[in-house]
Amino acid sequence: MRSLYKILHTTCHTQWGGLEKRIFNESVWMEKKGHKIAIVAPRDTPLFLKAKKHGFNVYGIEFKNFSIIKDYKLLKKIFYNEKPDIVNTHGNKDSKIALYAAKKTRVPLRILSRHISAHVRNSWYNRKMYKKLCHYIFTTADCTTNHLQKVFNISGMQIFSMPSGIIEPEYLLEKKQAREALARELDLDPGTRFLGFVGRVSKDKGVSILLEAFQKVKPKLSGYHVAIVGKGTDDYINFLKNMAKSLEIDEYIHFTGFKEDVWPYYRALDCKILPSIDINGIPFEGVPQALLEAMICECPVIGSKSGGIVDIIDHEKTGLLFNTNNSSDLADKILQTLKDQRATKKRIETARDLVKKHHTIDAMGRDIIRIYSLHQVKMDRRNF
Repeated sequence: MRSLYKILHTTCHTQWGGLEKRIFNESVWMEKKGHKIAIVAPRDTPLFLKAKKHGFNVYGIEFKNFSIIKDYKLLKKIFYNEKPDIVNTHGNKDSKIALYAAKKTRVPLRILSRHISAHVRNSWYNRKMYKKLCHYIFTTADCTTNHLQKVFNISGMQIFSMPSGIIEPEYLLEKKQAREALARELDLDPGTRFLGFVGRVSKDKGVSILLEAFQKVKPKLSGYHVAIVGKGTDDYINFLKNMAKSLEIDEYIHFTGFKEDVWPYYRALDCKILPSIDINGIPFEGVPQALLEAMICECPVIGSKSGGIVDIIDHEKTGLLFNTNNSSDLADKILQTLKDQRATKKRIETARDLVKKHHTIDAMGRDIIRIYSLHQVKMDRRNF
């Protein structure tokens, strides 16, 4: 049985977030194991440029609504020339045409990856995509897997929860050193302590809930500031700055912008908080890479009870959970984390062990290869 594959990923997404990191990191890992990689993504996006610089075969397709027929024909040509063993799609727009093109060009294995927990309608085309056009579905959270199984009556042998694996950094700053470096960057006293958020700065991530909670706990936390590490739209960042001013905490709230190297920031924080909200009562989070990264950095974590967050934060074992959209509950959990150092240290150790055992890039890669091999065994039996 063959053990090396040509794998082609497609995505319509244009940012540099968890989804794009997942594609790139997984591709680099697979390449190191001897597999060949090609990536289809919108031209000149961060993933496109990083993949091209790395040396992967890269194809630029914008996946716009007005170019569906053109994109479909181009995908068929790419699949025919590349002859991939596996096509893995990662976004709504690319999945709709790439899976169909892959089936028409007889790609042996077709995978649809669902990175968020937002609900999927039981429409005729979605049924076709999830039950006919792909062989397997990869999700990043159990809640997504459970939802799709219920909506489309999908077998447990067709859908798998596959959270993104973390590449553990080779070197981490001492926590005191990292705190002092962040204080210097923000022109603050070297003894400043930090709470923080790391990730995409957007409304659905609930950053405003963090500001409300900090305003509540600030009188009890002398010397603490909040670092918000990540990129957001100008409108939303301005909204948060105005909100901080109205809460009279603006001098304690700092926006660092996007950082390529986030590891020193996790080390600088006394607590990493992910206060994601549900959209119209429906969670959107898969298992967030930012929480896994914080855990591997021995940074205490607090998360809302939303989506895939609960898959990795086992309350009072690997972190603390608070009721979604409840800033008072979050404030209580912040104080609990900072005041009870003994319990917090135990949670830090348990969380790091969890990530090292189940959520590294090696663990994820091995799980994916098992599914590739399983499919090949099935195909070989059919052809026997």
